[in-house]
Amino acid sequence: MDLKEKFRTNFKEIIEKTGFSGKNFSILVACSGGADSLALLYFLHEIKKDFGFTLAAAYVNHRLRNEADDEAKFVDKICQDLEITYFSLEFEPDFWDSDKKNIEERARLKRYELLFDLVKSNKFNMLATAHHLDDQVETVLMRIFDRGTGLKGLSGIKTINSSCDFLSNTQNGDFFVIRPLLNIAKQEISAFMNGRQFLSDPSNYYEKYRRNYYRHKILPALDSLLPEIPYKENIARLAENAARESEIMRELMDDFWRNLTAENAENTIFIPRNTIKSKSYDFWLTAFSYLFSSTIFVRSGFHRSPSTKTLHDIVDFIFKTDPGNASYNPFVLERTKEGVKIHQ
Repeated sequence: MDLKEKFRTNFKEIIEKTGFSGKNFSILVACSGGADSLALLYFLHEIKKDFGFTLAAAYVNHRLRNEADDEAKFVDKICQDLEITYFSLEFEPDFWDSDKKNIEERARLKRYELLFDLVKSNKFNMLATAHHLDDQVETVLMRIFDRGTGLKGLSGIKTINSSCDFLSNTQNGDFFVIRPLLNIAKQEISAFMNGRQFLSDPSNYYEKYRRNYYRHKILPALDSLLPEIPYKENIARLAENAARESEIMRELMDDFWRNLTAENAENTIFIPRNTIKSKSYDFWLTAFSYLFSSTIFVRSGFHRSPSTKTLHDIVDFIFKTDPGNASYNPFVLERTKEGVKIHQ
């Protein structure tokens, strides 16, 4: 299938699943000026009239490199040429003053925060990011090898996320994060961008960043060792299967926790002692894992999955019977002989 037609098919499936088929809607593209995000912008620009959506782009200055101002101007110029609305976003001047540890994760969270604020303030229906097949493979492998992940982690990156998957102070359907390139390989994108101008971020080659190590060491090694096996497509299929099964588990866990919601006490769960005893240790590990991403509580901020150690600490806590208190953001647990109360 032709690459442009492949993208069109991907996008058609996305708007059908999000309920925007046949409607007017708007999309904001997170555009760094790199090959991937510009390919996404070009693809969407080409089909916007056919699908009836308006298009805008945003560049985020992380204040980590001196080239950022020139990069913002580069993206702005392309948007002017395409007659696309352009937004420039910046981290606060003192954002990195206190701590430059865990740069990748802190930058990712802050970037999404800025983009989400822009999406909500301008009432965009979708935020499009340029994650592609190789990103999916890197993500799943990192979660397996570096973390020993569970079912949710194997789900990798989703083609579609509702805003409530990230932010718990939104209602389902406020906006969607979409990734129309997720089944398209980096090699295909590079071929499409051949002859076009794009930016290259030198930090993408710093192997001190874990993802870059996988990108430049692990994947090329797999390409060499498994030349006859379509391992990227197989890993992507693994992620799809895990995502489907994880969603079913999430629905079951939501029902379980909702049944324990205390009457006449907003955002409070009570687990009777006999219920704690009736379930296995492993059940509670799974149940609390899903509670942290559940929408049954109204909370502000990003949903964050707890570590395996935190989950074990929580389950150890609920199995004890002496009075005690514990805090695991965003929850407070109060233990009595009768059971455990959980609230914010």
